[in-house]
Amino acid sequence: MPGPEADGNAMFAPGSIEDNRLYYEQYDWSFGGVEWSQPWGGTRSMWLASLYPRLCGYLPAERVVEIGCGHGRIARILHAFTYRELLLFDIVDGCIDACRKTFSTSTKTHCRLTDGRSLPGVADRSVDLVVSFYSLVGADAETIDAYIRECSRVLTDDGVAFIHHSNAAVYYDAEAADRDDRMPLLAAYRDVSTSAASVARQARDNDLVCVHQECVDWDMDHVLTDCFSTIVRPGSKWVRPNEIVHNTAFRAERALAARRNAHGSKRENPEGRP
Repeated sequence: MPGPEADGNAMFAPGSIEDNRLYYEQYDWSFGGVEWSQPWGGTRSMWLASLYPRLCGYLPAERVVEIGCGHGRIARILHAFTYRELLLFDIVDGCIDACRKTFSTSTKTHCRLTDGRSLPGVADRSVDLVVSFYSLVGADAETIDAYIRECSRVLTDDGVAFIHHSNAAVYYDAEAADRDDRMPLLAAYRDVSTSAASVARQARDNDLVCVHQECVDWDMDHVLTDCFSTIVRPGSKWVRPNEIVHNTAFRAERALAARRNAHGSKRENPEGRP
């Protein structure tokens, strides 16, 4: 998890691709990454509350790519919305091995190791949807630019990329670290060189355009540390002026999903039986 970790795992700190690879190679994957869905009450609740409403206009799709698949918690759901081919990428061998095991009977799913900046084996203009949720918030501007360049290569004419990345550059001021305790926290779990504006520029530099950017409060009240950028080709049917949304209610959205999920579980199993 690119943020404060559960017991048994050291805190993540943004760094180089190799730093990230080493961190996740040593991460305790006993729960398969499902622990990162707990703020919503589970992965299904996370999908229904926060991912599907933002992706539903682009699903189902013929060919889908997920960057940073981990052990496949989101890929299991994307699989149901993919007609032809689901391509899963990660920088960690163990994650790819886990996904290959999970999807061993799926003829439409392919799991591939990436160098952290490319999508090897994906044909030009062949992908309808690229998704990366939570995996790139510690990625620096250079890494984000490399993946956007790959999106420019692989997206179909009407293809869409949905990229979750850091927005911490808007707030971070290294000189203020000694008097603002938010600064060390920002630097500890979000890349401080990336923002919504920098990603919009990178999209333009790679012949793409952002059409929607939602900046959200992930772990800090009223600090929009994260951003969901929706990126398309200039001639796409989805193209429109970029809409920038400052959403200070994302944490509340997450908490409401958890309460609804807990209430639903109690209704289905009021006596708590296994």
